Amino acid sequence: MAWTYDPTDLDKSTAAGRLNVVRFLVGDTESNKPQVQDEEINFGLSESQDDVYYAAIYISDSLIAKYARLVTTEIDGDLLVEYSDLLKNYRMLSDDLNRKAKTLGSRLGVAGGGLNTPNAFCRYQFKNPPRTEDDY
Repeated sequence: MAWTYDPTDLDKSTAAGRLNVVRFLVGDTESNKPQVQDEEINFGLSESQDDVYYAAIYISDSLIAKYARLVTTEIDGDLLVEYSDLLKNYRMLSDDLNRKAKTLGSRLGVAGGGLNTPNAFCRYQFKNPPRTEDDY
């Protein structure tokens, strides 16, 4: 498993650059505190067709799942380790990335449906008896 980050290569047109951009968007830029491996980011990129924003959402959601498993721990009443803030922060990050993906990403933030259905309004809309396929 590998962990790499080059802040001078934030180029979305190359594989290495996309990896760096995703790592930057998720905030996993400290080599002494790695959160995800390069292979995991590359998997997120492949699942999102190399869209860095959607891959970052994928990675932040995986971190949510990772930290959701951890529970608050108290040791001898002196040391308390709480993961709820970390989990909440990654959820907020995921939501923020989702908004950015819809405005800055390469995909549109809207979906169209019913594109293969006939128009609701047409020339023979009120024809009696009802219209046929030839009327479209």
